[in-house]
Amino acid sequence: MNNVETERLDSLDGWVAVKSNIFEEQETFKLGFIVQWSVIECKFAVTCHNRTLQRQKRRSEGVFGDPQVSWAGLFSVSDLKHIHLQFTCVADILAHCFPDLSEFEQGNIWDLLFLSRSRSGGPGEDDDEERDTDTPCRKLEKYFSTAIDVCGRKIVLDTLFTQDERDVEEYFENLLEFKRKSMQEEMSRAKGHVRQLLQRHGSVDRMVALLRIYEEEDEAYQDLVTVATTFFQYLLQPFRDMRELACLYKMEILKSLEFEDLGPKRIEALEKEAEEWRTKAEDAVASIQDITVTYFAQTSKALAGMSKQMEGDKARFGAAAWASAAPRLEKLRFLLAKETLQHMRAKEMCLNRKKNGIREMLGSLSGRVQSHRTDPRSEDGQQQDTVDQLEIRFYETQLELYDTKFEILKNEEQLLVAQIDTVRRQIKELKDEVVYYDVCEDTEELHSLFHPGVQQKDPPALTQLKQRLQTLETKRGGICSRRAYLRNKKDQCMEAQEQKQLPAKQSSLLFNQHHHVHMKREKRKEEDQKRKEWVDQEREKTLSRLRSFRERRHGQYIQKTPQSRMSPTEGLCSSQPLSIISLGPPEGPPPVRPAPRRNKTPKKKQPQDIPVQIFAAPPPPATFPPTAPPPPPPPPPPPLPPAFLPPLVKASPSSEDTPMPLSEKEDHPFQAKITLKQNLGTMDEVLASLQRGQIQLKKVSSPKTASPAGDTRSTLMSSIRLGVTLKKMVPAHGEVPTSEENELERSIKAAMMRMKKVAADSDSDDREDETQSTDWDS
Repeated sequence: MNNVETERLDSLDGWVAVKSNIFEEQETFKLGFIVQWSVIECKFAVTCHNRTLQRQKRRSEGVFGDPQVSWAGLFSVSDLKHIHLQFTCVADILAHCFPDLSEFEQGNIWDLLFLSRSRSGGPGEDDDEERDTDTPCRKLEKYFSTAIDVCGRKIVLDTLFTQDERDVEEYFENLLEFKRKSMQEEMSRAKGHVRQLLQRHGSVDRMVALLRIYEEEDEAYQDLVTVATTFFQYLLQPFRDMRELACLYKMEILKSLEFEDLGPKRIEALEKEAEEWRTKAEDAVASIQDITVTYFAQTSKALAGMSKQMEGDKARFGAAAWASAAPRLEKLRFLLAKETLQHMRAKEMCLNRKKNGIREMLGSLSGRVQSHRTDPRSEDGQQQDTVDQLEIRFYETQLELYDTKFEILKNEEQLLVAQIDTVRRQIKELKDEVVYYDVCEDTEELHSLFHPGVQQKDPPALTQLKQRLQTLETKRGGICSRRAYLRNKKDQCMEAQEQKQLPAKQSSLLFNQHHHVHMKREKRKEEDQKRKEWVDQEREKTLSRLRSFRERRHGQYIQKTPQSRMSPTEGLCSSQPLSIISLGPPEGPPPVRPAPRRNKTPKKKQPQDIPVQIFAAPPPPATFPPTAPPPPPPPPPPPLPPAFLPPLVKASPSSEDTPMPLSEKEDHPFQAKITLKQNLGTMDEVLASLQRGQIQLKKVSSPKTASPAGDTRSTLMSSIRLGVTLKKMVPAHGEVPTSEENELERSIKAAMMRMKKVAADSDSDDREDETQSTDWDS
């Protein structure tokens, strides 16, 4: 009873997940069946050959380990009927295709007991020879071929020729992978539903129907957020567990190192293990950040599509009709700014991680240089190139980080503008509110209510709204000043990047200038060599053709009469032998020998710089008349391959961030704080926890106790005991470095100083503004 109670109703123990595409055929094969009746075994022998693989194996002479190309097996009539039932479960069309095999059925147990009955009633050995076995076998071959076409190759082969049990595992799927795929498909269906609703906007021409579609879109988006949150939380869970486990083990190791008396080897081993767990925890946090970026990218993309579609709907309706849908558009803008802000913050964390990784690599390189000062100078050049590459990568990452910060400020300003518009609308409503007073019978009493000398005070609600408006305007001014500061820092980073890349550009330019003539000469030599090789190949081809022509036409030369020499179809003749070929440049146009009209061939363009001329020898004298026309000339050589030009690369202009103007548009009231609290999801909590993990604690100075005014001597003595706090002195540029530092160490330190100058101020300001950024999450 206890075991029954402990079992969960939703437990998956004992269940397996079958793959959905186990019978998909990526390649098409032609299979051939051969069926014969075995008289000795009283069974049908079925053989299957993969004709396609056999042909491929015959051509390529396949080696050991090729896939199986043939299968064979013995089947009784009952086995074939059982296989037929399985095929009909897959395709009902095969129910009437199975041939009649009643003649091949074996007798039952009564025929074995009563032999006389079986000999008198059943067929004997003489009937086996007279039985027609060829027709049922051909019908079975046709049936199996039809089953291949209807059910598929894999189902038929696995049913006829059973595989080993280890092959059955190929049909099963990992439960964790199956769950992940099912959740991903569910999220894809939710996206498709939102996309389908967005496509219906164009066919709606009434505002009532459009408002109904808006309600369906809101429900579909909420479903998408729910499904996406569940899916990404499932993806985050393993990395969360790894982070917690790594932190737990690291804390236990640190406690052991602090409180236990251990030997040096044990301490070294524990420190190494603690470093490994720290690395695992950092990798888990990096994976969590990447998954969070992907989630907010999905949600912000969906909101951007909904907002863009609603902006298009706004242009199709008038102001009076659109007044009922204006609050939803304001809400979408607010949600889009909030999701984009979360996306940019998550991306900012990833870029900071990448930047810190570059710094760590540069620091480790500096440590290796200091520990191996006896290395040869040949390695210093390679390490110097590594330092330059790391510095350039740092500048690129920092520029990308600045662009992300600009997007964050832009979305924060959009949120502020939405709140400012809401407060202004509320102020306007309070000012336009009509106030009704009681009836006054006396005129003096009416004048006393509105005395010109007394100034009317604003109501408390209006005063609070004005104060809030002033606070929001101050925050917006701070964002504008912050944007200007970041723009200046970005310009400094771009200048540092250009200065770092300038020596490489200058060196490549000088190399091209000095070696341009040499490179041109080498290129010309290569072209001449290729041309010479091509000419030699064509010469060999022409000589081989002439040699074969001599062998075929040996002894058939004739002497031409003056009439035949003057004929218009006769080409230019020369008195030189056939073996002489001219390869020099032509003085004029190359001679052309026209071919007979019955053997017309298209002319090919020959290269003008390397002509090949063939001179025919005079025919020997002969007494018999000409019986055959001269053969056509050999085909001209093919033209040289054209040279390819390198493609032109166009640089894309970079867009600059511009501050948003103050919106004066009056919209309907909208509670920003309430809507943001309603849409705060679990992934926002994940991002907030990641941001809290990056906040570093600062040392707080102890408050100074006020000493009594008369005790001046004690105050002076306490100040003397405390002493003076010394500050770290930065060496000047003109100071002479120590002899222990080599050039590589100085270059590494200089690169780290440049990187710190470009990014240190912004990082410190970011840490100060982290407390202010939490206003949007509350």
